[in-house]
Amino acid sequence: MNKIIFILCLPLLLTTPVSAADEFASDDEWQFTLSPMFLWGMSMNGDSQIGAADVPLNLEFTDDVLSNLHAVFTVHFEAKQGDWTLFSEVQYVDLEPTTKISGTPVTVDVTFKNTMVELGAARRVAQFEKTDLELLFGARYTKQQNHTKALNGTTLVDVKEDWWDGFVGGRVITRISENWKFEGRGDIGAGGSDLVWNLAAFLDYRFKDWGSVFAGYKYMDYDYENSDRGTSHYAYDATQQGPLLGLNIHW
Repeated sequence: MNKIIFILCLPLLLTTPVSAADEFASDDEWQFTLSPMFLWGMSMNGDSQIGAADVPLNLEFTDDVLSNLHAVFTVHFEAKQGDWTLFSEVQYVDLEPTTKISGTPVTVDVTFKNTMVELGAARRVAQFEKTDLELLFGARYTKQQNHTKALNGTTLVDVKEDWWDGFVGGRVITRISENWKFEGRGDIGAGGSDLVWNLAAFLDYRFKDWGSVFAGYKYMDYDYENSDRGTSHYAYDATQQGPLLGLNIHW
């Protein structure tokens, strides 16, 4: 973790501040932002229900997620022109915790994979001296795989589930100074899910016209349940939250 933080903050030690003229291009020009180094230190609190079995997913980032993390990546991209911004995000998490099935003494090994793809657009609806207010909307695709087996290797559960949600929300962007920017976002969605909330806030430091680093916090809450019954019934009711840290590349 310390190595990741050092790598992401290294540009601050090697570069000088960017001017305001470099930071904000003309509204007539396309502006692109790619976040290829995007760490979400996600903790989970909730459970998944598979058939009649309840599998808890209560994992703290520092104690449980890091020790049970098999793979993770997040990539975010934005294209802006005038009042409009198009954005997309791909996130993948592979966790392999050992836990107990609720209400039983049974200990199991769980492989939980979560893939999320988000596509959306934002439109600026108000602009103050240093602050832009935007409305945003889009769609989010979620795919989850849950493979649960007993300690002797016997497979107890092997389920794959995917669904789409639409969402609407808002975003505020405040230019604190020539180099510092605050961004906050909130949205609510439904569709395949009964309800999903997404909240995020972070500070962004622009160290060159081509790059910036950011840090903040993200909160996401899912309430999903399919209509199947019996062994094919699947539900996911959990909160994902934790700190954000990353690098933006601008052009």
